[in-house]
Amino acid sequence: MKKATSLLRLLLLILLAATTTGVYAGQFSVQCAYSHTKPDDSIVRYGLPGLAMQHDFFGNRSTDAFSDLAKLNVNKATTCNITADASAYWVPQLKRAAGIVVPDFQKTYYQKNTELPVVTAIPQGLEMLAGDHHGTAANPAIAYFCQNVGYMANPPTSCPVVNGNAQFDIVIYFPDCWDGEHIKPDFSSGVQNMAYHNNKDGSCPEAYPIKIQQLQLNLQYTLGNNGDLNGAQLSMDPIMVNGVLTPQWGSLYTAHADFINAWKPDSLQYATDNCSNNGNTACSSDIPTYYVKSSSDTWLDSGGTPHNADEKLRVGPGDIIFMKFPTPVITDYTYQTAFIQTQGGDVTDSTAVYLYLFAAATNWDDQNKPPTGSACTPQSVGAIYLDNVNKLRINSIDAYVKQQIAAKAPEIAICIKNNTSKVVELNSREVKKGVPALFLK
Repeated sequence: MKKATSLLRLLLLILLAATTTGVYAGQFSVQCAYSHTKPDDSIVRYGLPGLAMQHDFFGNRSTDAFSDLAKLNVNKATTCNITADASAYWVPQLKRAAGIVVPDFQKTYYQKNTELPVVTAIPQGLEMLAGDHHGTAANPAIAYFCQNVGYMANPPTSCPVVNGNAQFDIVIYFPDCWDGEHIKPDFSSGVQNMAYHNNKDGSCPEAYPIKIQQLQLNLQYTLGNNGDLNGAQLSMDPIMVNGVLTPQWGSLYTAHADFINAWKPDSLQYATDNCSNNGNTACSSDIPTYYVKSSSDTWLDSGGTPHNADEKLRVGPGDIIFMKFPTPVITDYTYQTAFIQTQGGDVTDSTAVYLYLFAAATNWDDQNKPPTGSACTPQSVGAIYLDNVNKLRINSIDAYVKQQIAAKAPEIAICIKNNTSKVVELNSREVKKGVPALFLK
């Protein structure tokens, strides 16, 4: 790993503080509970179970010494709060005087820290490492955190007990510039497939031209009412001592992490397009596992006249909005709840309105056969709360969507009526962003 100047370290700490306490444009995140511990590392010691340091694993529950994209895709069960993320994340095991500390979870922020250049979705199966497992000093890619203390470049010897509990975090920044050729590092030839961006302008080195999201992995450890970290260590690769494979331990400066990308490709592309490269948009964990845009939409005015090509779908007193979607094709990625995604708001005044969503017939389209008012059925399937802010919203229509999927219906249609005196406008599929969509996560 490259040596950094003290100035670079200072810049990193400023960046860490800003990123973790604030929200950057173009950011989304995933939180993955601790899954399991194994002496395996499929990036550095592929196919050699038991010969690596003890690692704590997060995300894909099947990760072991044989894991690669193909293996991870066989078993997509994940501990992550975004079910579309079947990736593998792992870190060395933490030990202190009181014993082994099992992490609570890791939360990874997928960041785009400069407006330009735009980022490319992380390639499927990309394998990355961050940190230095032989480190002996502060590293610009690593920071440490204690609750009520903040971020620091050097490991603490203790964290304060706050409300009966001490919290310790390790923060690890991954490189974000890919060489465009090697999906994994090649240790036999010394080829590194990843590099860090230039801190001054966000640009990538010439040999690593592909800018991807930068992963900021945050490990959280609960230390209970004993915040002592004096002499705390992280696992290192075992060595043979008198014919016995013997575990080794290093200081907290040896912090590092590994990652194999196994996101559902279209979900990661959604996050790249709608979060990373969509201006001042912070998506948090609102990333769909299944996402389909409307295939037809229109609105009928109170006189029954269709407005098929408008960029805004309008619903005032007596108006009806219609939206139709292809039924999502469900594969082996799980999801919990089905939502409808819309963008818009109340355009009458600064108050808010509550509108009901109804099931609609599907025997219409916005090109040749617009719907009539009778296509909007009395079957209520959800509701939507809209204030006067023009923003993306997701609202549950879970039972109806699952019913239509179970019935193998090829299409799902929704209509919106307005029994208030207000006027609401939503984006139609005629615009590029914020179009109506089914959003399953």
